[in-house]
Amino acid sequence: VIDGITIGHPCCGIYNCPEPLISNRHRFCHGHNHHHKICAVDGCLEANEDGYMTCAEPDDRLLETNHKKRDKAFFQLRGRL
Repeated sequence: VIDGITIGHPCCGIYNCPEPLISNRHRFCHGHNHHHKICAVDGCLEANEDGYMTCAEPDDRLLETNHKKRDKAFFQLRGRL
């Protein structure tokens, strides 16, 4: 169910890339798909670790860990208390 408001369509993670994504679950188009092996933090060009979107840098990993915590019910409940 949607309210009729469209924010935008899923697009490639590379700025101003007009190519469509392979699927809505991907971050990059087919031409930029090799970028999924690079750390997701802006400005970091290190290779990401297996099973993670970030590199082994502790600050980058903390960003990813905190981002994933937001999806957990306990995190949401604690914020309301």
